Amino acid sequence: MKRVKRRRVHGKNLSLNDLKDNFLSGLGRPTQEEFIPDPFQSKAISEVLNGNDTLVVAPTGSGKTFIATSCISVYLNLGLTCIYTTPLKALSNTKYIEFQEKFKDSKVGILTGDRKIDTDADLLVATTEIFRNEIIRRPINWALVVLDETHYISDPQRGVVWEESIIFCPAESTLLLLSATIGNPSEFCEWISSVRGKTCSLIVETHRPVELRYGFIHKKFGALPLNLVHEFIDEC
Repeated sequence: MKRVKRRRVHGKNLSLNDLKDNFLSGLGRPTQEEFIPDPFQSKAISEVLNGNDTLVVAPTGSGKTFIATSCISVYLNLGLTCIYTTPLKALSNTKYIEFQEKFKDSKVGILTGDRKIDTDADLLVATTEIFRNEIIRRPINWALVVLDETHYISDPQRGVVWEESIIFCPAESTLLLLSATIGNPSEFCEWISSVRGKTCSLIVETHRPVELRYGFIHKKFGALPLNLVHEFIDEC
Protein backbone atom coordinates (compact mmCIF):
# COMPACT_ATOMS: atom_id res chain seq x y z
CA MET A 1 0.00 0.00 0.00
CA LYS A 2 1.30 3.43 -0.97
CA ARG A 3 2.04 5.59 2.03
CA VAL A 4 0.28 8.95 2.04
CA LYS A 5 2.75 11.76 2.58
CA ARG A 6 1.78 14.14 5.35
CA ARG A 7 3.20 17.43 6.50
CA ARG A 8 2.66 19.52 9.61
CA VAL A 9 0.73 22.60 8.49
CA HIS A 10 -0.62 25.13 10.98
CA GLY A 11 -0.05 22.64 13.78
CA LYS A 12 -1.87 19.76 12.06
CA ASN A 13 -0.64 16.70 10.19
CA LEU A 14 -2.21 17.08 6.74
CA SER A 15 -1.96 15.23 3.47
CA LEU A 16 -2.18 16.79 0.03
CA ASN A 17 -5.74 15.47 -0.23
CA ASP A 18 -6.58 17.17 3.07
CA LEU A 19 -5.35 20.47 1.65
CA LYS A 20 -7.40 19.96 -1.49
CA ASP A 21 -10.56 19.09 0.46
CA ASN A 22 -10.15 22.09 2.74
CA PHE A 23 -9.52 24.37 -0.23
CA LEU A 24 -12.71 23.25 -2.00
CA SER A 25 -14.89 23.02 1.11
CA GLY A 26 -18.02 25.11 1.15
CA LEU A 27 -18.27 25.42 -2.63
CA GLY A 28 -21.65 24.81 -4.23
CA ARG A 29 -25.17 26.12 -4.05
CA PRO A 30 -25.83 27.89 -0.71
CA THR A 31 -28.89 27.07 1.35
CA GLN A 32 -31.88 29.33 0.76
CA GLU A 33 -32.34 31.88 3.53
CA GLU A 34 -34.47 34.97 3.95
CA PHE A 35 -32.60 37.91 2.46
CA ILE A 36 -31.97 40.78 4.86
CA PRO A 37 -30.02 43.77 3.51
CA ASP A 38 -26.78 44.60 5.26
CA PRO A 39 -26.69 47.93 7.12
CA PHE A 40 -24.38 49.48 4.50
CA GLN A 41 -26.83 48.52 1.74
CA SER A 42 -29.79 50.03 3.58
CA LYS A 43 -27.80 53.19 4.34
CA ALA A 44 -26.72 53.60 0.71
CA ILE A 45 -30.27 53.12 -0.59
CA SER A 46 -31.55 55.69 1.91
CA GLU A 47 -28.94 58.25 0.82
CA VAL A 48 -29.77 57.82 -2.86
CA LEU A 49 -33.52 58.03 -2.28
CA ASN A 50 -32.93 61.24 -0.33
CA GLY A 51 -31.41 62.69 -3.50
CA ASN A 52 -27.77 62.60 -2.40
CA ASP A 53 -25.00 61.56 -4.76
CA THR A 54 -23.58 58.41 -3.17
CA LEU A 55 -20.25 56.61 -3.48
CA VAL A 56 -20.33 52.97 -2.35
CA VAL A 57 -17.00 51.23 -1.80
CA ALA A 58 -17.38 47.57 -0.88
CA PRO A 59 -15.65 44.25 -1.70
CA THR A 60 -16.62 42.24 -4.74
CA GLY A 61 -19.57 39.99 -3.96
CA SER A 62 -20.88 42.13 -1.10
CA GLY A 63 -24.06 43.24 -2.90
CA LYS A 64 -23.40 46.59 -4.55
CA THR A 65 -25.68 45.70 -7.46
CA PHE A 66 -28.53 45.12 -5.00
CA ILE A 67 -28.22 48.76 -3.97
CA ALA A 68 -28.45 49.87 -7.60
CA THR A 69 -31.42 47.66 -8.52
CA SER A 70 -33.32 48.62 -5.36
CA CYS A 71 -32.92 52.32 -6.15
CA ILE A 72 -33.77 51.79 -9.82
CA SER A 73 -36.96 49.96 -8.82
CA VAL A 74 -38.12 52.88 -6.67
CA TYR A 75 -37.30 55.45 -9.35
CA LEU A 76 -39.10 53.48 -12.05
CA ASN A 77 -42.18 53.08 -9.85
CA LEU A 78 -42.22 56.87 -9.51
CA GLY A 79 -42.18 57.22 -13.28
CA LEU A 80 -38.59 58.51 -13.34
CA THR A 81 -35.83 57.54 -15.78
CA CYS A 82 -32.57 55.76 -14.94
CA ILE A 83 -29.33 54.92 -16.72
CA TYR A 84 -26.86 52.22 -15.66
CA THR A 85 -23.36 52.49 -17.09
CA THR A 86 -20.49 50.02 -17.20
CA PRO A 87 -16.97 50.26 -18.64
CA LEU A 88 -17.34 47.25 -20.94
CA LYS A 89 -19.71 46.42 -23.79
CA ALA A 90 -19.86 42.79 -22.67
CA LEU A 91 -20.87 43.81 -19.15
CA SER A 92 -23.46 46.24 -20.51
CA ASN A 93 -24.94 43.45 -22.63
CA THR A 94 -25.13 41.20 -19.57
CA LYS A 95 -26.82 43.89 -17.48
CA TYR A 96 -29.27 44.59 -20.31
CA ILE A 97 -30.41 40.95 -20.31
CA GLU A 98 -30.49 40.85 -16.50
CA PHE A 99 -32.54 44.05 -16.22
CA GLN A 100 -34.99 42.99 -18.92
CA GLU A 101 -35.81 40.00 -16.74
CA LYS A 102 -35.83 41.93 -13.45
CA PHE A 103 -37.81 44.98 -14.59
CA LYS A 104 -40.39 43.31 -16.81
CA ASP A 105 -42.97 46.06 -16.29
CA SER A 106 -40.62 48.78 -17.60
CA LYS A 107 -39.02 49.38 -20.95
CA VAL A 108 -35.29 48.59 -20.84
CA GLY A 109 -32.92 49.80 -23.57
CA ILE A 110 -29.24 49.55 -24.37
CA LEU A 111 -26.77 51.98 -25.92
CA THR A 112 -23.21 50.89 -26.72
CA GLY A 113 -20.86 51.25 -29.64
CA ASP A 114 -22.41 48.12 -31.16
CA ARG A 115 -26.05 48.19 -30.04
CA LYS A 116 -28.77 50.82 -29.99
CA ILE A 117 -32.14 49.50 -28.77
CA ASP A 118 -34.97 51.51 -27.20
CA THR A 119 -32.73 54.43 -26.26
CA ASP A 120 -35.78 56.33 -24.99
CA ALA A 121 -36.47 53.58 -22.44
CA ASP A 122 -37.26 54.20 -18.78
CA LEU A 123 -34.10 52.27 -17.90
CA LEU A 124 -31.14 52.51 -20.26
CA VAL A 125 -27.96 50.44 -19.99
CA ALA A 126 -24.91 52.01 -21.62
CA THR A 127 -21.14 52.01 -21.70
CA THR A 128 -19.66 54.90 -19.76
CA GLU A 129 -18.03 56.37 -22.88
CA ILE A 130 -21.38 56.53 -24.65
CA PHE A 131 -23.01 58.10 -21.58
CA ARG A 132 -20.29 60.76 -21.47
CA ASN A 133 -20.76 61.49 -25.16
CA GLU A 134 -24.54 61.78 -24.78
CA ILE A 135 -24.51 64.26 -21.90
CA ILE A 136 -21.91 66.43 -23.65
CA ARG A 137 -23.84 66.35 -26.93
CA ARG A 138 -27.21 67.31 -25.47
CA PRO A 139 -28.73 67.91 -22.02
CA ILE A 140 -30.37 64.74 -20.71
CA ASN A 141 -31.75 64.65 -17.18
CA TRP A 142 -31.87 61.04 -16.11
CA ALA A 143 -33.19 61.02 -12.55
CA LEU A 144 -30.74 58.34 -11.47
CA VAL A 145 -27.31 57.72 -12.98
CA VAL A 146 -25.42 54.60 -11.86
CA LEU A 147 -21.69 54.53 -12.63
CA ASP A 148 -20.53 50.96 -12.06
CA GLU A 149 -16.81 50.12 -11.70
CA THR A 150 -16.03 53.74 -10.85
CA HIS A 151 -12.39 52.91 -10.04
CA TYR A 152 -11.76 53.16 -13.78
CA ILE A 153 -11.39 56.89 -13.09
CA SER A 154 -7.79 56.12 -12.08
CA ASP A 155 -7.00 54.48 -15.43
CA PRO A 156 -4.39 56.59 -17.29
CA GLN A 157 -6.02 56.01 -20.68
CA ARG A 158 -9.73 55.95 -19.90
CA GLY A 159 -10.08 57.78 -16.58
CA VAL A 160 -11.00 61.08 -18.24
CA VAL A 161 -14.28 59.49 -19.36
CA TRP A 162 -15.34 58.99 -15.73
CA GLU A 163 -14.15 62.46 -14.75
CA GLU A 164 -16.19 64.09 -17.52
CA SER A 165 -19.18 61.85 -16.81
CA ILE A 166 -19.26 63.20 -13.26
CA ILE A 167 -18.47 66.82 -14.18
CA PHE A 168 -21.03 67.11 -17.01
CA CYS A 169 -23.78 65.04 -15.42
CA PRO A 170 -26.66 67.46 -14.62
CA ALA A 171 -26.84 68.39 -10.95
CA GLU A 172 -30.54 67.49 -11.03
CA SER A 173 -29.58 63.86 -11.55
CA THR A 174 -28.63 61.69 -8.58
CA LEU A 175 -25.35 59.82 -8.97
CA LEU A 176 -24.75 56.36 -7.54
CA LEU A 177 -21.12 55.31 -7.92
CA LEU A 178 -20.06 51.72 -7.23
CA SER A 179 -16.54 50.38 -6.76
CA ALA A 180 -14.58 47.70 -4.94
CA THR A 181 -11.14 49.28 -5.21
CA ILE A 182 -11.22 53.06 -4.80
CA GLY A 183 -8.10 53.79 -2.75
CA ASN A 184 -8.95 57.31 -1.55
CA PRO A 185 -12.75 57.36 -1.21
CA SER A 186 -12.95 60.38 1.12
CA GLU A 187 -10.89 62.56 -1.22
CA PHE A 188 -12.84 61.33 -4.21
CA CYS A 189 -16.15 62.05 -2.48
CA GLU A 190 -15.04 65.59 -1.64
CA TRP A 191 -14.04 66.17 -5.26
CA ILE A 192 -17.43 64.97 -6.50
CA SER A 193 -19.17 67.36 -4.10
CA SER A 194 -16.98 70.25 -5.23
CA VAL A 195 -17.55 69.80 -8.97
CA ARG A 196 -21.28 69.03 -8.68
CA GLY A 197 -22.19 71.51 -5.95
CA LYS A 198 -24.20 69.01 -3.90
CA THR A 199 -23.69 66.47 -1.13
CA CYS A 200 -21.92 63.23 -1.96
CA SER A 201 -22.39 60.60 0.73
CA LEU A 202 -19.69 58.00 1.29
CA ILE A 203 -20.57 54.42 2.22
CA VAL A 204 -17.63 52.12 2.94
CA GLU A 205 -17.92 48.41 3.76
CA THR A 206 -14.78 46.35 4.43
CA HIS A 207 -16.29 42.97 5.32
CA ARG A 208 -15.98 40.40 2.52
CA PRO A 209 -18.98 38.02 2.71
CA VAL A 210 -17.57 35.76 -0.02
CA GLU A 211 -14.23 34.32 1.10
CA LEU A 212 -11.37 34.90 -1.31
CA ARG A 213 -9.09 31.89 -1.81
CA TYR A 214 -5.99 31.73 -3.98
CA GLY A 215 -5.14 28.52 -5.75
CA PHE A 216 -4.01 26.89 -8.95
CA ILE A 217 -4.71 23.77 -11.00
CA HIS A 218 -1.98 21.12 -10.85
CA LYS A 219 -1.93 18.66 -13.77
CA LYS A 220 -1.78 15.68 -11.38
CA PHE A 221 -3.40 16.80 -8.12
CA GLY A 222 -6.07 19.22 -9.37
CA ALA A 223 -7.09 22.35 -7.43
CA LEU A 224 -4.65 23.26 -4.65
CA PRO A 225 -4.24 26.26 -2.32
CA LEU A 226 -1.41 28.52 -3.40
CA ASN A 227 -0.27 29.55 0.06
CA LEU A 228 0.26 26.05 1.53
CA VAL A 229 1.30 23.86 -1.36
CA HIS A 230 5.00 24.68 -0.82
CA GLU A 231 4.83 22.30 2.15
CA PHE A 232 4.41 19.47 -0.40
CA ILE A 233 6.76 20.81 -3.07
CA ASP A 234 8.71 17.56 -3.25
CA GLU A 235 5.46 15.66 -3.93
CA CYS A 236 4.39 18.02 -6.70
